Amino acid sequence: NRLPRAPRRQSLAGGIAAAGRAACTQTPPAPVFPAITFSHKGVFRLAVERVELRSTYAPPMRRPNIEHEVPVSPVETVRRWGSDRLAANGDTGSAAVFIVREAAMTETELRKETGLRASMTNQQDMRYDLALAATIELRDSRSGAVVASCDARAAGSRSVAEGIALAARERAWYALTEQVMETRDAELERQVRAHLAPFLR
Repeated sequence: NRLPRAPRRQSLAGGIAAAGRAACTQTPPAPVFPAITFSHKGVFRLAVERVELRSTYAPPMRRPNIEHEVPVSPVETVRRWGSDRLAANGDTGSAAVFIVREAAMTETELRKETGLRASMTNQQDMRYDLALAATIELRDSRSGAVVASCDARAAGSRSVAEGIALAARERAWYALTEQVMETRDAELERQVRAHLAPFLR
């Protein structure tokens, strides 16, 4: 005698339903952001013995500053510009010092409308502001005197809607960093060609 098949089909259906519920509760993977690089833009070969990378900017590590929360660090991104675009090709006893002066990203809560109409709209919730600044100094290694220098600063902002997921917020931070770095790259390139031209090789 064979056992009835109905319970088996019921168990299989229940298993499929359980698997479906499990799949619906899985958390999507966190986005992975590549480093923002600049070597593809070309290298400035300077008549110096070496290139030094420094930073005088110290992140406060508290709000409204959030650069310590950004997946791709603004400080490290500015430093990478120096390592990607500056190269030593010249005299001994001199150095090009690339200094990160500022790399601050801040968060500001935006004022929202109230009332019935406002409750039916998805308003902008936060604004993120990024300010980047760096200096290039050509120094005599013996005396420490600065023989030539140039600097550039760039800033930008981006707002996000209320209720936005963390992954989408991080994508906004990354896009803002790319945007401001592109502006700063163009400005610093102009400054190098204007003020450091006699030292380019």
